[in-house]
Amino acid sequence: MVKRECSTQAEADAAAAAGDVIVWRAGILHARGSARVHAYESATVHARGSARVHAYESATAHAHGSATVRAYDSAT
Repeated sequence: MVKRECSTQAEADAAAAAGDVIVWRAGILHARGSARVHAYESATVHARGSARVHAYESATAHAHGSATVRAYDSAT
């Protein structure tokens, strides 16, 4: 498992396709399919399908369908 720092949706989509863990720190990310995301700082993640999100610090995650979210610290 490789963690890949991404700053655009295209980079995140490529990381997900490669099976890497997406590290997302700012802005809005749409995680789809079997994407795995570690969200930090001011990140907002909308997870769909079987996506899995671990949110830290002040990150926000929204789960739709069968997506799962684990929130730590002050994340929501």
